[in-house]
Amino acid sequence: MARALQSGRSEVDVIITLEQTNSTAAETPVTHEELVRFFSVLSHDLKSPIFAVDGFSELLLSDYTDKLDEEGQDFLRRIRSSSQYMKKLLDEMSHMVKLLARPNASKPTPLREVVEEVLLKYNFQIEEGGVRVDMPDEMPTVNVDPEKMREAIGAMISNALFYTDRPKGEQQIAIECSSEGANVRFCVRDNGIGIDPRYANQVFELGGMSKLDKSRGGGPGYGLYLAKRIIESHGGTLTVDTALGEGSTFCFTVPS
Repeated sequence: MARALQSGRSEVDVIITLEQTNSTAAETPVTHEELVRFFSVLSHDLKSPIFAVDGFSELLLSDYTDKLDEEGQDFLRRIRSSSQYMKKLLDEMSHMVKLLARPNASKPTPLREVVEEVLLKYNFQIEEGGVRVDMPDEMPTVNVDPEKMREAIGAMISNALFYTDRPKGEQQIAIECSSEGANVRFCVRDNGIGIDPRYANQVFELGGMSKLDKSRGGGPGYGLYLAKRIIESHGGTLTVDTALGEGSTFCFTVPS
């Protein structure tokens, strides 16, 4: 049972089903609003049994510990941990669906401020890993949706932090930003594990990085998928330049 709860595949399957429904239902097209309502109902229905599993497992751990051996207690702790993880995933997916569904609320947004907010969010991981982060002192202001841009840049930086095999103190992340004619180009470069170029485009699919490196576990793997959708909704592009064992550079361009 614990293994089944820890498999972590259902959250990706749910989003894939939503995406396929939206793209293949030619005769009866599904609107974004309908998808959001559908997922809200689905999320609510899924949370109820998950809360029950979490609640009953907590009761068993607190009231029946003396009736369980160490292995039984370990199973219950795993069940509870998995149920809490599933609740977190449902919250994150609900946020993702609603974010993609709503129109962009674009306004002049200083990219430097967005990056600083993202780095603050991941400050613990950066400090714990002794990660060196280099970034320019000045970055341009662009007309984007600030909340969505935080998600996109956050996915790029999170990916750089997570997919590495460097020992503590040797991990490096370089953030680059420049104006190129009518566009702004923003890049996150890392010295992590890299990706086989044959599969590079798969990182922008749902569950992309998680599928390419299953040994690391992690979340549902929709960060870069979400980032690509966000950048494209702003009239830009998101690409990756990478080589296995040599790190990756994720870059997007958006109109300035």
